[in-house]
Amino acid sequence: MADKTSSTSRKSKASKTDDEPKDNAPSTRTAEPASEAKKPKVPEAEQPKQKLGDTPVAPWNMPTPEEKAKVEPVKKALDEALSKVTTPEAADKVVDNLEAAFAGQKADEVAPQPKSTPEKEEAKSVTKVAASVKEAADTAPASLKPERVIAEAAIQTEQAQGPAKEAAAQAVQEVLNPQQQGVPEQAARLSWRRRLLQQAQLKRLKPLDAVDARLYIAINHLPHNRVLNSFFYFFTFVFNGGWAWYGLLAALMAAERRPNVKQLRNLAAPLTTAVLMVEYPIKFFFKRRRPFIDVVRAIVIGKKPGTWSFPSGHSAAAFGGAWVMRQLFPGLTPLFYALASLVAFSRIYLGDHYPGDVVSGSALGTLFAMIVGRMLHITPRRRRRWHH
Repeated sequence: MADKTSSTSRKSKASKTDDEPKDNAPSTRTAEPASEAKKPKVPEAEQPKQKLGDTPVAPWNMPTPEEKAKVEPVKKALDEALSKVTTPEAADKVVDNLEAAFAGQKADEVAPQPKSTPEKEEAKSVTKVAASVKEAADTAPASLKPERVIAEAAIQTEQAQGPAKEAAAQAVQEVLNPQQQGVPEQAARLSWRRRLLQQAQLKRLKPLDAVDARLYIAINHLPHNRVLNSFFYFFTFVFNGGWAWYGLLAALMAAERRPNVKQLRNLAAPLTTAVLMVEYPIKFFFKRRRPFIDVVRAIVIGKKPGTWSFPSGHSAAAFGGAWVMRQLFPGLTPLFYALASLVAFSRIYLGDHYPGDVVSGSALGTLFAMIVGRMLHITPRRRRRWHH
């Protein structure tokens, strides 16, 4: 445990801005990038903080302000850990240690999901998440603090459930991906150290994985604010399971004044098959074989932790439904695929999926919808004039 002197020292350092030299900084530290030196320094007290609703989630998973306050130790531990990444060599060491520590281990081995009732109740505890990460920070040797804290944050976020998982995930992203929370790059603390870690991780990925991660960062770091987050979350929410397609079908049938139960069947069978196939056997197959290091890599890169990505179920529902609706209303094909594209884009923008997850989900959703559609002999109907 840290003594009183070191605790006092840490508090005094926290009052400084990110890029001010520390008295005890190692002599091997590289010079601060010139571009960083020119950026305006924003006092920590004035920096944007995530507020309830900044990153929308389902109401039943939304953490309360009290729960968010309880995970402050997670942010503090990650912040202190990240502050120790002062050189490319230090970042390489952190990533190498993480890769070596979890090589060959599956996620369900390192962070097993709770099964008993007491375990499930404990997994809903925000206090337990915060205490575990804080303990890792307090007991880790100074030279290993970054990797120990990141690893523990990954484990706790993976195991947590309900609002506790969301609170932990938001805390991790506030430190390791503040752009997701709407913090401009020039205002983000520890921004160049965060990039050191990202670059160290990216160069250790396979070529296609690295391209996927870089595309994710480029899209996910587009401007974020409450309005844009809510706009894209709307599409994520209403297209969960493809439910929005049923509403749109009902509206179009009402507009044509031609209620048609067969059209409902033609939408329901392919869409339901696409969603169920992707969400259950396919996603379950890959999830059981997921290496835990993928969870850690996602945190370092800035993806929202605690969610399983491959493939995207929302994208499967969006593009599977778009294919079916195209058969039923060919004249509105551009509208259907525009909506599907917005859903798929929202999954990257909101930090839930890599682009590769979205592409694979879209392709699989379309494929399953086409297979069932052919079995039911669904073909594009002749275009009709709409009644006015």
